[in-house]
This record gives sequence, structure tokens and C-alpha cells, in this order.
Amino acid sequence: MAHLLRVLVAAMLALSASPVSATEPHHPTPARWQLFTPDHIQWRDGPPSLLPGAQVAILEGDPTKPGLFTMRLKLPDGYRVMPHWHPMTERLTIIQGVVNLGTGDRFDERATQPLAAGTYSAMPPRMHHFAWMKGETILQLSSIGPWQVVYVDPADDPRHHAR
Repeated sequence: MAHLLRVLVAAMLALSASPVSATEPHHPTPARWQLFTPDHIQWRDGPPSLLPGAQVAILEGDPTKPGLFTMRLKLPDGYRVMPHWHPMTERLTIIQGVVNLGTGDRFDERATQPLAAGTYSAMPPRMHHFAWMKGETILQLSSIGPWQVVYVDPADDPRHHAR
């Protein structure tokens, strides 16, 4: 009996010391050093899930596949993102400009909180939110892919309109 107890305790300690939890996918270490200085970031048109005018730069991973990814979004002054949610936690760091972030199912410019450069936000899955930008805004977004933008009102989804 004492031997069985020692085995169970050892197994529990080994599991609790594991750096990967059962609810979080494993994220392999990059095979090589990845370095992105601001003057060498390659911007391209944003994904179809965002209105035209957005630009994106993928820094790590692939947002269309399972696993960790990090990207930057560059959004023009006055750019709007209508109420939506994501199935995974979304982590944002505002690098430049101001993201005016609101929560809820209806876009209301007056019901937003200004998030200035340097602000970090971690939004839980399915949190309904919307935003508008003041000044050219650059934000860094990290999450677990595949990244999805689910609009509260399907009519707001740019994928349903010709680009």
C-alpha cells in the first residue's frame, strides 16, 4: 500500500510540474531566432474578416492553423471594427495610436474606453467587443489559431460583401 501511495504521489508531482497543461495546446519553440525591427516589418492587406484599409504583418505562427500566432495590425484613423467575438483568448498590445474599445452587441462610439499606446488587454473567448481608431493605430495581437472573427450581426461581416 505504501508503495502504491509513493507511485501516485510521484505521478501527481510529475504532472503538476509539466509546463504544458491539458487545456492548453503545446507551442513548439521556433527553429530559428525571429527578429522584427519596425523598419523591416512587411505589411500586406488585412484579412477578409476585416474591412478594407487594415494591414497585417504576421510575426510568428500562422493564424489560419492551430497553434500560437502573433500578428500586427495597422489601422487608419477612424477605422471601425463592428461588434464581434473570437473563440479563443485575444491578447492585444497597443503600439501606436488609440484603440477606442467597447463591449456589447451594438456599436456605440460614445460607449468606448480609449486605450493608448502601451496598453495591454486580454479578452476572454466569446467576449463581444467593437472598436474605432484615433490616429493611425498599430496593435499587436496574439492568440491561438485558427483565428476567427465572428460578427454579432452577420450583415457586418466584410466577407459577405464584395471587396
